[in-house]
Parts: sequence; structure tokens; C-alpha cells
Amino acid sequence: MSSQVQSLQKQLIQLRQEANIQRIPVSEAIEEILKYTNVHAQEDALVVGVNQSDNPFRDQKSCAIL
Repeated sequence: MSSQVQSLQKQLIQLRQEANIQRIPVSEAIEEILKYTNVHAQEDALVVGVNQSDNPFRDQKSCAIL
């Protein structure tokens, strides 16, 4: 019985925390995400690419065997 009460108390605490979260409409969240990505696009390696001299995963130059 005691474990059931503790479980319900934990669940109640979790529900109260979730109820206190500030929520915004999806349309506002999307606008904020778009603004952020547009501002930081030049810093994103997936958008701009990686400088080959800084890329540790670039193809290694082949070695000629004498």
C-alpha cells in the first residue's frame, strides 16, 4: 500500500510540473525556429559544408609504393 501511495505522489508531482510549463502555439514555435536557423545558417557545417583542410574525415591521399 505504501509503495502505491509513493507512486501516486510521484505521478502527482510530475503532473503538476507538466501543468506549470509555459506553452506557446506551434505557429510561434515554428517562427522562432526558422528565425534561429536563418541567423545561424552560416555557422552550420551541414548547410555550408566543411573546409577540406579542417576536415579530419577527408579521404587520405594515396601512397605510392616504390
